[in-house]
This record gives sequence, structure tokens and C-alpha cells, in this order.
Amino acid sequence: MKDFFRKVKMEYVVQSLVIIAIGVVLIAWAPAVIPLMARILAALLFVVGVLFVLSYFFKKERGFVDSGSFAFGIIVAAVGVWIFLNPVAFTDFIPKIFGAFILLSGIRNLGQTFSLVRYKYGLWWLSLIFALATVGLGAGLIFKASQANELIVRLIGGFLAYDGASNLWTASRLGKYGKAFEAAKQEAEAIDVEAEIVDTNDSAER
Repeated sequence: MKDFFRKVKMEYVVQSLVIIAIGVVLIAWAPAVIPLMARILAALLFVVGVLFVLSYFFKKERGFVDSGSFAFGIIVAAVGVWIFLNPVAFTDFIPKIFGAFILLSGIRNLGQTFSLVRYKYGLWWLSLIFALATVGLGAGLIFKASQANELIVRLIGGFLAYDGASNLWTASRLGKYGKAFEAAKQEAEAIDVEAEIVDTNDSAER
């Protein structure tokens, strides 16, 4: 049991340090990490696409579904190549999509605010604040996509660093109280053995 706690603690420490290191890298070097992450995704897509294409040629009998898989593989591989060659354009495209949806939602909320004003609702200004904030967020994601990407990556890095630090704390508690648990268990077993010996001696004397 003692070796188990030691092993668990070591695994926690190593994993936590790795997680913290990754978090720090994401926080400190977000602009450089984003294209790297896009290229890794591009490589994975390219490999998947090539596998689909190769599976088509390795089959002796090919049907309509296989032809679809072949076309799908070519498209996926081509998308992977495009992302690999244009990682910044790809990563900026994602926040713009979300920004467009959020912007449209904010515009709709503005329309709802005007309805609240017409209905003479007293707290219509709260709806106006929420709507303007939503519109601002959507516009920010559209026109400041690169900064939004960096912020998201840094937030992920912060969460990872926090997770690693909390794991280290858990590992330290596990090691401390694991040892205390083992010591208490051994002490209890020793007392039981002593009590059994005393009981045996008493029985023999009788």
C-alpha cells in the first residue's frame, strides 16, 4: 500500500508539472502556438484523407459508398494542405464565424429591447445593455479575430496551469495523509497483535 501511494504521488507530480508547463507555454507564446496547433490539425486531416484514399485502392470491389469515401478523402486531404499552408487564415476564420452568430443575436436583442420600450417596461435599459454588449462581443470577434484567438489560447493555458497546480496540491495531501493512514493502520495492527498475545497467555494460565 505504501508503494501504491508513492507511485500515485509520483504520477500526479509528473502529470501536473507537464500540464503546468503546457499551460505556461500557451500563456507566454500564444501567437506562436496558434499556427502550430493549426498545422498539427492540418497534418491529422491530411493523414485521415490519405487513409481514405488508400483504402479505396486496396479494396478489390468498389461500390458507390467507396467512391464517396474516396472523394471525401481527397477533400479532407486538400483541406489539410490548405490549413497547413494558411494556418493564420484558418484560425482567424473560426472566431469570425462565432462572431457573426453573436452579432446577429445581439441585433435581434436590440429589436426585442425596442419592443420592451414600446411596452413601457421599466427595466428596458438592462436589455439594451445586454444587447449592446452582445453586439460588441460579436463585432470584436469578427474584426479582432487574431486577438480573440490569442485570448482563448491564453485562457486555456491558464486553466491548464491551474489544473496542474491543483493536482500538485492534491498529490502533496495524498502523500502526507497516505503516510499518516499507513502509520495509523500499522499501529492498529500492532495493538491487535499485542491484544491477541495477551489473550492467549491469559487463556494458557487458566
